[in-house]
Amino acid sequence: MSDTVLVEDQGAVRVLTLNRPTKLNAMNAELVDTLIGAVRAADLDDSVAVMILTGAGRAFSAGADISRTPETPSPREVIARARRMGALFRALSESAKPVVAAVHGYALGGGCSLAMSSDLVVAADNAMFGYPELKAGLAATAVAPALVHQIGRKAAFELLTLCENVSAERALALGMINRVVARDDLMNEARRVTEQLSGFNHDALWMTKRTIQRAASMSPLEALDMASDASLVMRLHAQRGGS
Repeated sequence: MSDTVLVEDQGAVRVLTLNRPTKLNAMNAELVDTLIGAVRAADLDDSVAVMILTGAGRAFSAGADISRTPETPSPREVIARARRMGALFRALSESAKPVVAAVHGYALGGGCSLAMSSDLVVAADNAMFGYPELKAGLAATAVAPALVHQIGRKAAFELLTLCENVSAERALALGMINRVVARDDLMNEARRVTEQLSGFNHDALWMTKRTIQRAASMSPLEALDMASDASLVMRLHAQRGGS
């Protein structure tokens, strides 16, 4: 596996660290493909209950690496880049294992969407979130769906079109993240949260996340029916001894 993503197991918690610190963990094709593979590998590993996603160095991620992007990329290049980023956000959103993002420094553009695609976000008090795509002459397309789904159309429109970075406290107020801690406490808090999650029954944790994922795209009545079916499945599973 490429060293653009570091993988470390801490009990039932797998830590995935974006590892391009000199580029503020800007995401090139190699990093994106490696991270997709790492998330999918964790999904298939029964010893892993929860993932932490974080960044090495001074930032979580400054977004997509456009340093080598042609000034006028072809339609094929634009679509390929968007599909690669979309595949990453989908891998995180659809992961069967809870993903906790530990964010410090910049989380911009695609980096901000990494956080939005995670299940829980613990942010350091020095974290800054934003979407600079329009300022760079790019349409904020790949990053829009996760943000709209997370915080609603009006707040998402503000962030995506005004291109103003927001502090961790403002992100918390908007519902983009779950909690803010001192920079020095970031990884300790992320580990505390993930250790708490991994201490629960792993099948029950998996089904709870799956139910939340499915309910998010359903009407309230449809979600109630689905949740009842999920409860029945888990009850039968428990009666059979979890085999």
